[in-house]
Amino acid sequence: MTRERKPVRAGWAIRAWAFCLALTAVPAPAEEPPEQAGFAAALGDVEANRLRSARRRLEALVAGNPSLLRARLELARVCYLQRDYAAARAEANRVLAEPELPAGVRTTVLAFLAQLDADEARYAARHQVVGTLYAGAVYDTNVNVGPNRDVIDIAGDSFLINPADRETADVGVVLTPGVTHTYNPGRRFAAGEQTGVAVWQSQASAYYRAYADESDFNLGVLTARTGPAWIVPGRWRAGLGVQADQVFLGQDGLALFGTVNPNVAWQLGQDTELRVDGIVTQRMYQGSDNEGRDGWFRLGSVALTRYLAQRRVGLQAGLGYAGFDADAQFLTYEGPEAFVGFIAQAWRRGTVYARAGYRRYDFDGREPVFDEPRDDDEYRLIAGFNHDLVAGPLAGWAVQGAWTWTRNDSSIPIYEFDRQQVNLGLARSF
Repeated sequence: MTRERKPVRAGWAIRAWAFCLALTAVPAPAEEPPEQAGFAAALGDVEANRLRSARRRLEALVAGNPSLLRARLELARVCYLQRDYAAARAEANRVLAEPELPAGVRTTVLAFLAQLDADEARYAARHQVVGTLYAGAVYDTNVNVGPNRDVIDIAGDSFLINPADRETADVGVVLTPGVTHTYNPGRRFAAGEQTGVAVWQSQASAYYRAYADESDFNLGVLTARTGPAWIVPGRWRAGLGVQADQVFLGQDGLALFGTVNPNVAWQLGQDTELRVDGIVTQRMYQGSDNEGRDGWFRLGSVALTRYLAQRRVGLQAGLGYAGFDADAQFLTYEGPEAFVGFIAQAWRRGTVYARAGYRRYDFDGREPVFDEPRDDDEYRLIAGFNHDLVAGPLAGWAVQGAWTWTRNDSSIPIYEFDRQQVNLGLARSF
C-alpha cells in the first residue's frame, strides 16, 4: 500500500485514508475512456497534493454522471481535506441517499460524517486558551556575568569593579508562568492547489530567577506578544509577531525591548523543513548607568530541520547574522552565528536534546578603559531532557532538566569567562 502525502496533520491523513478504503467497495466509473481517464487524472492530482485541480475534475465528473458514486466519495474526501466541511457533508449525504449502497460502504460513510462533524466543531472553536507553568531550581557557576549579552553585556563592568569576584557561584529558583490565546476567525484562503487558514496568536508570560545570595543579579522579564499566523498544512506557515519585554535586574527596571519578528517555514518534504526568521528589536535602557546602550538589534537566520526514524529523531542546523547599533560606538557590533542540534525520543514519554552554537562579535570603536578594539567569540553548549509523568500526584506534569555551558573569548581580558548553569524543575500545561 502506498503511503499518501497529504498537506494536513497526520491524524487527518489517517482518517481520510481509512475513508478511502471504503471506495473499493463502490464501483469505479464505467470503462468509457473519458470517464475513466478523468477519474484516474483526479486520483493522480490527489496523490500529488493538487487538491484544487482534483476537486475541479471530480466536480466535472459527477456533474455529467451523477451515478458515479466512487467519484462522489472521492470528491467528499477532497472537500474534507480542504476543510470545506459543508461541501464534504453534502457529497457524502448524496451517496447515502442511494438505495442500493452496500452496507459496508454505508457504515464507513456514516463514520466519516461523524468524524467530519467532530472536526468541524473543533475548527469552529473561535478561542483556545492554554496556560503553562514552570517552577524549578538553578545552579549558576558565574552569576556576576549577568543575565546574558542579549539582555545586557555587563561581564566586563562587573569584573572590572570586583576583580576578586570572578566566577561567583550561587543557587536560585526559577518561576515561569504563561498563557497563550489563539483566535480562529474560521476563514480559509486559497494557496495554489492547497487551502490555508489564518489565526491570531497572543501570549503573555513572566520569568523570574532569584539567587540565594547574589540578589543584585536577580532577573525578571514580563513579555507580551501578539500577531497573525498563516498556515497551509503540509506546505508552509508564516507569522508576524510583535513583542514587548520589560526587563528587571536586581530591584530595578533595566530595559524595555520592542521587537518585530517575521518568520516563514516551508515543508521541503514529508520530513524536511526550512525556516527563515527575522528579528528587529529596539532596546531602550533605563538608568544613568546604562547610557549609550540604547540601540537597534537585527538578526536574520535560516535553519534546516530533518526528521528521521519516523520522526522520533530531529536534526537541525542553521546560520545567522546579527548586528547591534548602539548609541555608544564601542557597544556597537555585528557578526555571524552558527548552530547545530538534535532532539530524540530516548525512552517512553521521554525526550533528550542538545545544541551547539557559535557567535562572533566584531565591535566598532575602541574600549574606553583599554583604548583597544574588541572582538569576542562565544561558544555555547546546551543539553537537556523532558519526561512526562502520567501517574501519581504529579500526573500531567513533566520533569525538565538542562545544562548550559558558555565560554566567551575576547581580545579584552576582562570580558573572558566560563559559565555553567544547571536547571531542574517541573512544567505543565493547563
